[in-house]
Amino acid sequence: MSMNQIAFGTGIAGVRVSMAKPWAVRAELPKAPDLCADRSILRSGSSSSRRRDLVFVVNPSGANGRTGKEWKKLLPYLRFRLGADCNISESLTSGPSHAIDITREAIREGADAVIVVGGDGTLHEVVNGFFWAGKPVTNHDREVTHSTALGLIPLGTGSDFARTFGWKNDPHEAIDRIAKGQRSRIDVGVISGEDGEPHYFVNVADIHLSAKAGYYASRYKRFGNLCYVIGALKAFVGHRNQDLKIKVNICNALCTSSQ
Repeated sequence: MSMNQIAFGTGIAGVRVSMAKPWAVRAELPKAPDLCADRSILRSGSSSSRRRDLVFVVNPSGANGRTGKEWKKLLPYLRFRLGADCNISESLTSGPSHAIDITREAIREGADAVIVVGGDGTLHEVVNGFFWAGKPVTNHDREVTHSTALGLIPLGTGSDFARTFGWKNDPHEAIDRIAKGQRSRIDVGVISGEDGEPHYFVNVADIHLSAKAGYYASRYKRFGNLCYVIGALKAFVGHRNQDLKIKVNICNALCTSSQ
């Protein structure tokens, strides 16, 4: 089988795998509870008023270092909005795939939410951290009934996932959504390479030309949004179309979603 370039998110992650088994799964885990204790949980009559544990995964080198600087400025407002009702844990990534490990550890320790502070590349890693060996990561404490929610404060080079939801690229607005406990159920896609290792995505998976553009763009992130223009131009140079076969199991997808 020929090697094809796949890009996840906006392609800025620059991940290369050989496409073998593309498929999609519908997340049917229970909805995570509202993130702060003074929200709808109390209004519904629950006696539980425990503080929620929020883990913020920050990519300080994102957007050519802008993410780390903006995060420091944002912290006072975040603590003001969430600090009274939530335990805030800050985890800085130190390199590629570190966000995956941070996310898995946070879920196993019972975090109520893992919140991405960065762009689509960091979001892609955190999403993959929700899974291990093809299965969702679970809390070590079997008696805990809540699941871990995924959150996002857009502070990266690209914010395509946020735009998909119609969100403004405004971190203060994102914190307000978290404080209000606003949630949405989303589907998760997964592509398995020839080695059988799954790669999960929540926004888009590109193949061939657009994937190459994303891969090249990841090398020029120091130029900000201009990196996408550079990536697209480099992808077009020497580009040759290829015939691909795509198999979609429509029946299985429809049957799964209708049950």
